[in-house]
Amino acid sequence: MTKILTYSWLKKGIVVGVVFSASIALGMPSSLRIQIEAWSPYYSPALASVLSGTLVRWENPTATHHTVTHDGCKQGGSCLFDSGAISPSGMFELPELPPGYYPYHCTLHPIMRGVLVVTDVRDSAEI
Repeated sequence: MTKILTYSWLKKGIVVGVVFSASIALGMPSSLRIQIEAWSPYYSPALASVLSGTLVRWENPTATHHTVTHDGCKQGGSCLFDSGAISPSGMFELPELPPGYYPYHCTLHPIMRGVLVVTDVRDSAEI
């Protein structure tokens, strides 16, 4: 597993080893799965916290299309991610985001909302 992360994130250099080691030491996974649901809370978990560099995957097991769209996309701000329509049984992967607070929603079903919090290694060690 270390080699896969090292080669796929080679551009990050030594930081990769630190993030990977910290996630193992803290018991945090190197990826996070968020499931899209047809009922509240719609994104499960609705509030997710990950280390910077963690792969985040949204899976859609529902019978309808959904999106995972950063709130900045609808507010005329910086649109950091937008999955487009995720078909039934489809998924959307986001390889990494810088540390920050990222509220998101489904553009097709505005009641569907979630939040992704990305922290760096130093912040996570303080939790």
